[in-house]
Amino acid sequence: MRTATGDDAEFLADMLVAAVNWDPARQQVSREQVLGDRQTAHYVEGWPRAGDLGAVAVDAGGQPIGAVWLRLFSANDPGYGRCHVVGCAGV
Repeated sequence: MRTATGDDAEFLADMLVAAVNWDPARQQVSREQVLGDRQTAHYVEGWPRAGDLGAVAVDAGGQPIGAVWLRLFSANDPGYGRCHVVGCAGV
């Protein structure tokens, strides 16, 4: 594991596409569609911005094989699963 950096932006986009397409029973969404849709693209666009945190899992050869990241969103640009109530502990 290592900290995600700006050099990982394309890989994080790959991981976002994989996350969108997690269910093989559903019609798969192309990378272009995922990154062309503001509601999904905003999870990785401009990576990293202030406050972003992430980690990349790598194999023995140092190649990325997975990632996790977080990004805080404003009320004007909310993420999926947002809370609408002050003090909401989860969705």
